Amino acid sequence: MGATLLGDHTEGVASPDALAALCERRDIFGKPDDRVAVYQNHTLDSANTGHLVFLIVGSTRTFKEAPDRAPDGSYGIGWKYLHVGFLNLETNQLEKADG
Repeated sequence: MGATLLGDHTEGVASPDALAALCERRDIFGKPDDRVAVYQNHTLDSANTGHLVFLIVGSTRTFKEAPDRAPDGSYGIGWKYLHVGFLNLETNQLEKADG
């Protein structure tokens, strides 16, 4: 079950640079079932509250399905980041997580 996206993202979820990088990776390595999971820092006492991270998931990826919380990464400890949905690379809008 996905969390609710915090903040105003009417201009799009990903920054133009992040969207370009994700589209490039999809074009090079993408499989038909690859999806871009979106995670957001929901820790209200954090300086990075609202920060987004993206994880490509699919049958040939490390994560076949999007976990409820982001894995640990360069952005820090993943438990702060909740799965809020999937990024539509064509519209740069969030699609709600299944279930």
